[in-house]
Amino acid sequence: MGRPKGGAAASSSASSKKPKPKPKQRGGVDFKKYKHKVGRKLPPPKNATSTEIKSKTIVLPEQSMASERAGMAVNKRGLTLRELLQQTAHYNANVRRAALNGIKDIVVKHPTELKLHKVAIIEKLQERICDTDKVVRESLYSILQSMIFPSLKEDNAISTRSTLFLLMANILNGMTHLSIDIQLMAFRFLELVVLNFPSSFSSYAEQAFNNFIAVLSNDRINLHDRNKLNSVLSGLGHCLSLVAKTMENDDISNRQVHDLSARELWKCTSDEDNSVGRAFAMPNLLVKLQSLVQILINSVEVSASELCAKSAIDASSSEALLSALHCLDIICRIFIHEVKKPQLRFSISKTQFGPDWLRSSLLIHLKNLWGVKRLFHEKEDGKFFIFNLKIAEIFLCLSAWIDSTMFPAEEFCHFVSSLFAKAKTLRNKDLMEMYLSPIITCIPDLIFNAPDDSKEHLLEAFTDAFRGCKVDCKLIFPYLDAVGEMLLPEKTGTWFAEDGSGVLGYHDVWIHELPRILLQSIDKAPSVTKVVLELLLRIGQYFPTLDCENLRPFIKLFGVESSSGAVELGPFVNLARDCQELATSCLYYFPSLLPDIIGPLASCCLSDALEPLVLFRVVEVLQSTYKAGSLQITELLSFLLLLMARFRVHPGGLVTSGNPSKVSNWDTFKSLNRLILTSLSEMGDGSLVLELMWNNLSNAIAKKPSMHNMNGLFRIIVTLDAGTNKLMNEDAVKLIAGYLVDASLVICLRPLKVVFNLIRQDYFSTLSSPAPSCLTRMTRFFAAHWRCLSLL
Repeated sequence: MGRPKGGAAASSSASSKKPKPKPKQRGGVDFKKYKHKVGRKLPPPKNATSTEIKSKTIVLPEQSMASERAGMAVNKRGLTLRELLQQTAHYNANVRRAALNGIKDIVVKHPTELKLHKVAIIEKLQERICDTDKVVRESLYSILQSMIFPSLKEDNAISTRSTLFLLMANILNGMTHLSIDIQLMAFRFLELVVLNFPSSFSSYAEQAFNNFIAVLSNDRINLHDRNKLNSVLSGLGHCLSLVAKTMENDDISNRQVHDLSARELWKCTSDEDNSVGRAFAMPNLLVKLQSLVQILINSVEVSASELCAKSAIDASSSEALLSALHCLDIICRIFIHEVKKPQLRFSISKTQFGPDWLRSSLLIHLKNLWGVKRLFHEKEDGKFFIFNLKIAEIFLCLSAWIDSTMFPAEEFCHFVSSLFAKAKTLRNKDLMEMYLSPIITCIPDLIFNAPDDSKEHLLEAFTDAFRGCKVDCKLIFPYLDAVGEMLLPEKTGTWFAEDGSGVLGYHDVWIHELPRILLQSIDKAPSVTKVVLELLLRIGQYFPTLDCENLRPFIKLFGVESSSGAVELGPFVNLARDCQELATSCLYYFPSLLPDIIGPLASCCLSDALEPLVLFRVVEVLQSTYKAGSLQITELLSFLLLLMARFRVHPGGLVTSGNPSKVSNWDTFKSLNRLILTSLSEMGDGSLVLELMWNNLSNAIAKKPSMHNMNGLFRIIVTLDAGTNKLMNEDAVKLIAGYLVDASLVICLRPLKVVFNLIRQDYFSTLSSPAPSCLTRMTRFFAAHWRCLSLL
C-alpha cells in the first residue's frame, strides 16, 4: 500500500511543525518600556530639547538707508548718481537704459550735480559709445547733446581738452568696430564733438579721415545700407567745412608777414609752418582728400543710376546724394585755396600743389561727374534740378582752371543758362534760395573766363532772372552783388566793358532795374534799400558821365509833382538815417536829374518828419553840386528861397493850444538861416545874386509869410544888397512898415513895441541918407529884431 495522501494524515503533519521560540537577548536593556494609562500627561524626558520661541518687538526711529540718503540728489526711483553710473555697466540692456534715463532725470532736477561730477559722468558714460544696444547709444547721444556738452563749454580749455581726450578715444575706437551700426553711430558722435568743440578736431583729423575713407569704401554699406550713410556724409561735411574755415583764417594771418624784414619774415614763416603742422598736416590731408574725391564720385555715380531707375525718389537717397555733392564742393574749394596760396620768397614755404596737380588730381576725376550732369539734365523732376545746381556749383568754382578740351565751355554756359530758365518753374522757394545763390555768385567769374561766343546766352538768362527776382526774395542780394561786380572794377580789378566781355550791352538794362528795386524794397524789404542805394552811389562815382535817363524813376524817391503843381511826398522822409544820407549823396552824382528833383526835394526838406541834420546835409550837397558846375544857379537860388520862405517855425513860446504836440524848431531855423546866408554869400557878387532872385524874393515877401520867415527874407536882402538899394523904393518901405506892425501885434510886449517904433522912426528919418549909412542902420534893425525874436 502506498502512502496516504490528504485527509488526516496531511493535517497531522502540518500541526507537527510549530514555531520555534525567539532566543532571549543577552546583556542589559537599552530602553525600559513603560506602560501608561490613557489620558495621563507625560512628563518631559530628561534629555528633551526645549523648542519654545520667545520674541520681543524692536522699535527704530528711522531706517538706516533712508538716513543715508537724506539731502542727497536722487531720481524718481530714489537712486543716487553714483548708483546710476554703476548701473550703466550692467549686463542687462534694460537696466542700462533705465540708468541713463535716471541720470537725465537727476541732471534736470539737480543741475549742480552735473557741475560737481562732470568729469566722473563723462568718464563713465564714454564707455557706452560702443554699447551693443541701439537705444543706449541714442540715449547717450541725447545726454551729450542737450546737457553735458553745453555745460562743458563753460569750463576752461585745459579741463575741456583732457575730458575730450577720453571721449575721442572711444569715438575713434567705435569707428573701427566690427558692428556696422556702432561704426555709423560713432561718426554721429564725432560730428557732435566737431560742432561743439571745433578746435579739438585738429588733433584727430588724420585718424578721422582715415576712418571716413574706410567706411565709405565698405561695400557692405554701399550696396545694402546706402541710406545709413547720411550720418557719415553729414559728419564728413562738417569736418571738411572746419578744415576750409581754418585754412581761410590761416591765410588771413599769413598776409601780415609780407611787409616784414627778412629776419622777421623767416621767424614768422617758421612759426607759421609749425602752427599749421600742429593744426592740420596739409600735405597728408590733401592726399586723403584726393582719395575721398574718387570714393565720393563713385558713390554719386551709383546713386544717380539708382535714382534715375526709380519711379519715385525717396528722401533718404536724395539727402545722401546731396550730402556727397556738398562734400565734393568743399574739397574742391580746399584744393583751390591750396593752389592759390600766396608764395613767399623762401622756397621752403612754397606749396607743391599747383595748377598741374589740380588738373591731374581733381579735374580728371570730375569727368564722371560731368556725365552725371547730363543724366540729370534729361529728367523733369525738381529734385534732379537741385542735383544739377549743386554739380554746377562745383564746376563754377573751378571755372578758372577748366580746360575747354576737357569740359566744353559753350556746353557749360548753355547748361548754366538752362538752370536760370528752369529756376523760374521751381515752386520750393527755400530750396531755390539755398542752391541758386552760389550759382549767382560765380556768374561774374564765369563770364570773365568764358569765350566771347559763349556769353550771350548766359548774360541773357542772367538778366531775365534778375528782372524776375522779387525784392523780398533772398536771392536779390547775390543778384545785386553780381551786378555790382560786373559793373564796377573795385572787387575784381577788371573793367568788364573794356575787356570786351560783352557785358557793356547789358549795363543799361541792369541800371534801369535798380530804381524799381529801390522803390519796391522800401516797404517790402528795408534791408535791400540800403544795398541798392550803395550800389547806385558807387555807380555814380565810377561813371561820372553816365546817362541818367535810365535812373529817372529815382526821382519818385523824393516825391511826384502833379500837373497842378502840388507835390506828393515820396518815401525819402521815412527812410532810415543812413539810407537818407546815401540818397542825398547820390544827388551829387546824378546832376541831370536835379531839375526834376528840386521841387520834390524842397517839399521833403519842409516836412517836419525830416531830421535837421539831413536837411543841412541836403543844402551842403546842393551847394557842392553848384560849385562843381553841375547845378544851375537859378535852381539853387529857387531852392534856398523856398526853404527860407516856407519853413514852418514852431518856437516854444508861440505854440498855440491847438498844436501842443509840435516841438520847438527855432534853433533849427536859426541854423538853417545861417547856412542859407552863407551859401548865398559864397556864390559871388551879392548884388548880382540879389538881382537874379529879386523877382522871386519880392513875390515871396508879398505873400506875407510868418514873421520869422519874413525876417529871414529881409536878412537875405540886407546880406546881399551892397549897391542895388532895393530897400530904398516905395514898395519895399510899405512892406517893411506893414511887417513891423504885424510883428508888434504878435509880440504883444510894450517895451518891444517902443523899440520897434524907435527903430522904424530912425529908419524913415534916414531915407534921404546915403545908401551905406542906410544899409548899416537896416542891418542893426534886423539884428535887433532877430534878437527880440530869439527871446520868445
